[in-house]
Amino acid sequence: MKKIILFVCIYTLTFSYSFAETNDCNKFEKVSKEYAKCTSKLIKKRTSSKFKEGKKRFDKSIFKKQLLKFKNSKSMKEFIEK
Repeated sequence: MKKIILFVCIYTLTFSYSFAETNDCNKFEKVSKEYAKCTSKLIKKRTSSKFKEGKKRFDKSIFKKQLLKFKNSKSMKEFIEK
């Protein structure tokens, strides 16, 4: 019984924070400026996290090295020789 109570307490403490962060923009009227601010903040938060993940993946990729090599070469012949 103590294990179940402990599990429920830990579960609520860990997930209550994540539930509190979700913003509900439906409490505003869809035409109001508060609704527009709320939705823009949500979109900004989502896209910035995806952008950071994409940048990390790009920095680790081989494509980045090849792109830098191409940009630094003066001609196509120089690019192929390197």
